[in-house]
Amino acid sequence: MKKIMLASTILLLSGCQSLSCENLDTAIIGDWQIKSVMGTPIVDSPANLKFAVDGRVAGNNSCNNFFGQYGVEGNDIKLTAKGSTRMMCPESLMRQANSIDRAIPLIAVGEINMGQLELRDVTGKTVLILNKP
Repeated sequence: MKKIMLASTILLLSGCQSLSCENLDTAIIGDWQIKSVMGTPIVDSPANLKFAVDGRVAGNNSCNNFFGQYGVEGNDIKLTAKGSTRMMCPESLMRQANSIDRAIPLIAVGEINMGQLELRDVTGKTVLILNKP
């Protein structure tokens, strides 16, 4: 009996590392630091996303702040940028900012694995990877 209880506990705890213990719509609430975009690591940047309970999203694309809305249904997620600042930044940060700006409309599916938020396009290709700060 103890072995069954131990095995059940291990399975339950390991399942909590993915979406099986939390719905995406509640699990993504809060601040997330963008770690990579389209497979390229983010360097020297404040790139982030902040998901609010009311469906608003705000963030920084390495150079400019932006805001918009998001919606979640199951694992499906859609982000819509509504506006942003338009500052000039060093070329390396501008490239990262442009990559993030191109990635956001592609987001279709989200999943949390081991505390990491992976946002993918409709084909399953990862477009953004984020971590909690």
